[in-house]
Amino acid sequence: MSRARVRWCAGTYGVLALVAAGCTAPAPDVDPTLRRTLQPVAHDAVVAGLEKEGGMLADSSFASTARWFCAEKVVEIREADGGALKVGLVTQCSELAARGRTLVEGTAVRGPLLMELSKGGKGGYHVRRQDSPPDGAGYDEWIARSFSEGGAALVRREDWDRTSTLESAARTHFRLPPDAPVTAL
Repeated sequence: MSRARVRWCAGTYGVLALVAAGCTAPAPDVDPTLRRTLQPVAHDAVVAGLEKEGGMLADSSFASTARWFCAEKVVEIREADGGALKVGLVTQCSELAARGRTLVEGTAVRGPLLMELSKGGKGGYHVRRQDSPPDGAGYDEWIARSFSEGGAALVRREDWDRTSTLESAARTHFRLPPDAPVTAL
């Protein structure tokens, strides 16, 4: 039998209660209008960063057709210095190409990101900084430092999977049938 994790959590009216697993800080409120404004800016920055780094397909016979497909979930938006906004995200991306009637997956990445966005001269937002956690040691500390308590709880839950959405978008992009299989490189 597994041990239940136990945490102290603030209950209604500030009363502390001992609760078995699952008691976390409330999820951050995210203004839906602001999220819709910032999401495309964040998406473009995520894709541009991955295209710059390249993936497994970039060094293969698929280099000319490989493309990154990404989905992001805005976890929280907080104010930063100088009127900038800190946007906490969970991202999932797959590098995909087509071979005949099959999707080929190269590199896939999934995890949290923290972006700092500010308004530009024309009123639109641009990414000033983008940060991700280190692999291994320091990962959890980065999450705690980069997100609010409620945002960190959402990131740690890792229950957000968009694999089928990314594969469906790739099938449409490459004009493959909806049931085209996916194989690894």
